[in-house]
Amino acid sequence: MSYSDRQKQVIWTSPSGKKFILDTDGKIKFSRKRKGEVKNNPTRSYGKKNNRTSYKTVNMSDDTFQDLGVSGRDFSLKIYFFGDNHDIDANNFEAAYCEHGKSKLQLPYGNIMTVQALDIDIEQDTVERASLTEVNLSFHQCGGTFYPVAKATKSTALKKNISQMQETLSESFSDAVGTIPDAQSFASRWSDNLDKIANKFTDIQNSDFIGILEDIKSQNILNNPLVMSTQIGILLKKGFSAYDTVTDVISSISDLITDFLPSSSGNVSKSEYTADDLFLKSTIISGCDAVNDSSFELRKDAINAAEDIQDINDNYIEQSQEVEQIINENLEDTVITEIDTTEIVNQTIGSIIDKIDDLKVEKIVCLKEHSNPLMIAFEYYPDMFKSDPDAAIEYVNKTNNFEGDDFFFLKKGRKIVIYV
Repeated sequence: MSYSDRQKQVIWTSPSGKKFILDTDGKIKFSRKRKGEVKNNPTRSYGKKNNRTSYKTVNMSDDTFQDLGVSGRDFSLKIYFFGDNHDIDANNFEAAYCEHGKSKLQLPYGNIMTVQALDIDIEQDTVERASLTEVNLSFHQCGGTFYPVAKATKSTALKKNISQMQETLSESFSDAVGTIPDAQSFASRWSDNLDKIANKFTDIQNSDFIGILEDIKSQNILNNPLVMSTQIGILLKKGFSAYDTVTDVISSISDLITDFLPSSSGNVSKSEYTADDLFLKSTIISGCDAVNDSSFELRKDAINAAEDIQDINDNYIEQSQEVEQIINENLEDTVITEIDTTEIVNQTIGSIIDKIDDLKVEKIVCLKEHSNPLMIAFEYYPDMFKSDPDAAIEYVNKTNNFEGDDFFFLKKGRKIVIYV
């Protein structure tokens, strides 16, 4: 197909939905910029038994350039309004152009883009060109393609915060172990919770997971709480990472939270709850780390994951507060929780949402004619079909759960699922 065959009308849609077909001079210019920031490179120092971050700025002779990726395109184009009503049409366009918010632009090539209207320059010649209005426009591309390389920023920042929170959690836990009133019940609870992890991941044959688990079991929690609590976070991350789907990861997180949460109707002691609290928080933090590393195919899968991890954390907070309230009725056994998992959960959700623009949308199609998986793959997945027909057909079969005669014949009116 030639360029002229692929060429489309230039259409701009205002933020309020007003649509204009634009007559251009045929010249469309755009530019892009490399984005980044130059700054001194700081380092951070963390004091033992100090839950707050202390900063130490190091003056360096060379500044550091942080590459944020490539910006959206800056477009400029010239359009014309013709005829007896050219001035009225131009005024209507100008009013729409000045509306607040993002708009849509379709150029002669490519897909519709989300843009921000920047500048408008209107010229009318009432003598030589009495029936013509000339308008110069500029737009900036935004939305899903704005700073595309920087999309990893939220994910990277989250991993740094997870590492910091795990370190703080281990230090806080180590301090708490030194003040527990009943060392024997604490050690017993620790051992029970460790068994729950082993039972949950009993099918995992990962050598790293098994090695860390055996190493923790061989140590005494009363003698080495800092290192062992750190190992729990690593162990859980190894376990969650062994699953094939994010659905299995979230299901496992939910199961472990249920296993570790003591009943508010029971008689749990501060010593036992100290062990429970470490395992609960480590499960959520390590689970968020695994979810952040997971890949999604569909937008709805990403949204479901965000909602599920939010629900798990909300339920954990609600139930743990009930338990802590009972323990805190005895002032000598007051539980002070310094680690808030909500911050990490919110950042995880933000990281998930940041990926959504690039994910597929589910579309239900009703077949207008008799068909089969080969014809569907050819029509709806042309690029995949061109490169690997068998893979495209298999994708159609898998995503629609076809079986039996479906592989050869699909009746007219049959509803199928397409991902676009």
